[in-house]
Amino acid sequence: MDLKKIKALLEKYYNGDATIEEEEILKNYFQGNEISDEFIADKDIFMYNSFESNIQSSLPDLSNEIWENIKNQESIINRKRSRSLNYMMLRVAAGFAILFSSYFLLKNHIFGEAQTIQYTDTYKNPEQAYHETKKTLLYVSQLLNRGTNHLEPIHKIEDGASKLKSLSSFNDGLKELDPIKKYNIADKYIKQ
Repeated sequence: MDLKKIKALLEKYYNGDATIEEEEILKNYFQGNEISDEFIADKDIFMYNSFESNIQSSLPDLSNEIWENIKNQESIINRKRSRSLNYMMLRVAAGFAILFSSYFLLKNHIFGEAQTIQYTDTYKNPEQAYHETKKTLLYVSQLLNRGTNHLEPIHKIEDGASKLKSLSSFNDGLKELDPIKKYNIADKYIKQ
């Protein structure tokens, strides 16, 4: 075979421009017995590629199995999503059912009975009723005041926090130093 043609085909092959037919011509040439000495290194490359292509062609094609597994996994995920969506819808529906039944139960039972309750006076004398109400309200007030006695230490915390407000002036002083930080950054770039 013509050596110039082989050189041109090899150049196209190494540049990635060779067609399948041209690669086949090169492969047949290098499998033959009459190979020029300058192409011995190329023969090893083509023999290796030939060997690898034979191994690759003998491997089973797994692409169909992979695609089937992907489709199976997608269908499983879709089924799980639809189940979770169904459960979510059932939860929302149950919540609404509970809310509506509670509303109607309260409306009919409690509010319906509240309208039938009639209040009657327990005292015949209004002045006596006023004094009893006043006495009851004073009792409740004393109980509330006793309940807030344990909150007095909170005032001590507020006093300490008010003393810490003087630190805000320190923070203001730190803010005035911000331009120096910008100077330091600019100084780094200048030194580089």
